[in-house]
Amino acid sequence: MPTPPKAWRTCCLLAVLLAALTFTPIVLVPDEIEPILLGMPRTLWFGMLISFGFFLLTLWGAFILTRHNESD
Repeated sequence: MPTPPKAWRTCCLLAVLLAALTFTPIVLVPDEIEPILLGMPRTLWFGMLISFGFFLLTLWGAFILTRHNESD
């Protein structure tokens, strides 16, 4: 199997960084639920944004791999 293209490696790196971001104090602040946006705490909003980020990375990765497989 050939070496993955640069875009694929970037996608994987962003996924690892996004996973690491999930457990940082930026997202998980102990004993703090403020500010509340639309009745939901900040931690929940960050979780939803991170999930959306993983969704976008999955779409991008699928696009990269299908384009790579078509060229083979």
